[in-house]
Amino acid sequence: MQADRLEWIAKHILPHEPHLRVWLRGLSGIEVDDIVQDTYAILIEADVAHIQSPRAYLFTVARNLVLQHYRRAKIISIVALADFDAQSIMEDAPPVDEVVGARQELARLHATMAELPEKCRDVLVLRRVEGWSQKQVAHHLGVSENVVEKQLARALRLLGRAFGRGGPDQNEVARSETAQHRSIRRHHRPG
Repeated sequence: MQADRLEWIAKHILPHEPHLRVWLRGLSGIEVDDIVQDTYAILIEADVAHIQSPRAYLFTVARNLVLQHYRRAKIISIVALADFDAQSIMEDAPPVDEVVGARQELARLHATMAELPEKCRDVLVLRRVEGWSQKQVAHHLGVSENVVEKQLARALRLLGRAFGRGGPDQNEVARSETAQHRSIRRHHRPG
């Protein structure tokens, strides 16, 4: 049981310790290392099964320890209390740099998807975003299930190449579109 708890702490709490330390350094009249150590001591004894948000729980435990420290202090600095009151505990949201990075990746994905051939994009959106079955997509687009499968594979391959190399490969998308148009022209020639 103790080993499971330690594993849980290592996986869910340790990644947030640097953010906790930054927050604690902004407070006056406390020893950051002592608060962090006391926080871990409490977490080791806690029933972690009910914890929905480990980061919020970590900050709440640390905040309560800081409040206990201020209550026990003989002389509490007004500046320290003002600092504590002004420093709101970070809500359970990812750090700003992670949010910005995720938004940039989403914008990049959107732009890359916009560059996909239309049929690939339609199949990708219906299958992976909307969650339609292969049969539903085929019926909706008026194509065979085999075409849906191939277009989805093609879309995923193009996206994988675009993101695997660090950026959209416009030449690959253009070559793929040109090859598709040639294939269509060959199949639709009057015989």
